[in-house]
Amino acid sequence: MLDEVDLKLLQLLASNSRASLRELSRDLGVAVSTVHTRIQKLIREGVVRRFTIQPDYERLGYPITAVILVVVEGGRIEEVAERLREEPNLIAVYDVTGDYDLVLIGKFRSMSELNAFIKRLNRMPAIRRTVTSVVLKVFKEDPVAPLNPSLS
Repeated sequence: MLDEVDLKLLQLLASNSRASLRELSRDLGVAVSTVHTRIQKLIREGVVRRFTIQPDYERLGYPITAVILVVVEGGRIEEVAERLREEPNLIAVYDVTGDYDLVLIGKFRSMSELNAFIKRLNRMPAIRRTVTSVVLKVFKEDPVAPLNPSLS
């Protein structure tokens, strides 16, 4: 079970995964050894899967974000999802409820790159139908947002 120190530590690491143990210790008001122990515990328990960055895809030359809804032939969702996990442009592959089986989130350099991906996707034998929406404007994109309410 995570306590308030763990949750605050997660929030701090989510905002800056490069923060030193000393900085984290100061911000949390606990000993450096406590921070180290807590981080190791969070890693061991799988709460922290990796320390990473949050790239600005637009500045990296990927100005197009697409949300792709996919209907898959019955019983083949796992097979298709495993194959899609290998697609470099996809940042997320979700198995969902509702009228569609999968939701894909992708980043693309151009409309022609997106078009080529959609054509490849639709050639997969298990794909029944796709619907693609291109994101016009991002109002919120915060992978650590769920941590914030419990820390206020």
